[in-house]
Amino acid sequence: MLWSSYNHEGYVQTIARSQSGKLEGPWEQLDPLVKGDSGHGMLFKTFEDNWMLILHHPFSTPESRAIIYEAEETEDRFKIIGPWGQVPRPK
Repeated sequence: MLWSSYNHEGYVQTIARSQSGKLEGPWEQLDPLVKGDSGHGMLFKTFEDNWMLILHHPFSTPESRAIIYEAEETEDRFKIIGPWGQVPRPK
């Protein structure tokens, strides 16, 4: 489950995982996916089957803009690779 919250650095995009795989949980809080005043994200797949995370940054109006990150699904979580367009692509 993606959700936005605060930590000592400000607004963060974070993730929680059901240890049972069911909605009833129990749930465990994982490390934030993106820090630095960012949040309200959504994971999606590209037509090439790559995971992406889109969210807003910073958490202030009217400066807030959408930022897209490339993401990777590991065995038990998601990992942010880097901002889209700034990650070297294999040839």
